[in-house]
Amino acid sequence: MSGRIFAFVALFVSLFAFAGTAQAAPPAHRGTALVLSAQYSEFDGGAFKATVLTCERGDQHPRRALACATLASAGTDLQAMQADERACTFHYAPVEVAMFGFWRGEPVDEVHTYPNSCVMLAHTGALFDF
Repeated sequence: MSGRIFAFVALFVSLFAFAGTAQAAPPAHRGTALVLSAQYSEFDGGAFKATVLTCERGDQHPRRALACATLASAGTDLQAMQADERACTFHYAPVEVAMFGFWRGEPVDEVHTYPNSCVMLAHTGALFDF
């Protein structure tokens, strides 16, 4: 548990480090610094994953370009994101995702629970695929 807290604090500190460098970014990405996290149920090993998304080269998100494109087209409202056409099973293994920080200079604080990781990825695309 303390390892998760340490990782979360480290990501939070990274958020502010990236936020300070966002001033020199192109206008489309100015002020973008989001901490993204996913807490999986015990059915998926109870894993906790987190990363920082700045939409700039060198950020920590492994699918940065696609994640930023998802936000650019769908916005930051997790509940409003439309699912793609993938077929998912009905097994219940909830995944709670959270996104907080700034998207293009606007504050973001979103939390949403999906019934399983397939449904989560269907709705959020590359955003929480890390």
